[in-house]
Amino acid sequence: MMQLTLTINTNAYPEYDKHQLNEMLGLLPLWVAEHVGNDDSTDLVQFMTDRYGFGKLYEFEGNINKDGDYISKYDDDADIPYIGKMITKDGYAYFYTHAIIALPQPNGKHFITRMD
Repeated sequence: MMQLTLTINTNAYPEYDKHQLNEMLGLLPLWVAEHVGNDDSTDLVQFMTDRYGFGKLYEFEGNINKDGDYISKYDDDADIPYIGKMITKDGYAYFYTHAIIALPQPNGKHFITRMD
């Protein structure tokens, strides 16, 4: 079984302590940890949609770079460093400001959405 560890990126947000950064993430890391802990083949996006309970999750355009930053498809948008990350069977799930989350997929890409 995978170790369920949430890594907090204090370097990217030095104005906040680790506890404050963790609080910014709300329930999202707990839901990802629940999915990982189930240790089954269910789809992470569907699992998160079910936990969210407000209908379909809409996929954002953009990418996650090798450092875990969210890169918007729009040139005017600044890159967003992750606040937290957690390993899953398909790679890292990343958590960002504004309730943005990047869920790893079996194809190596991320499903990027907002869950606020």
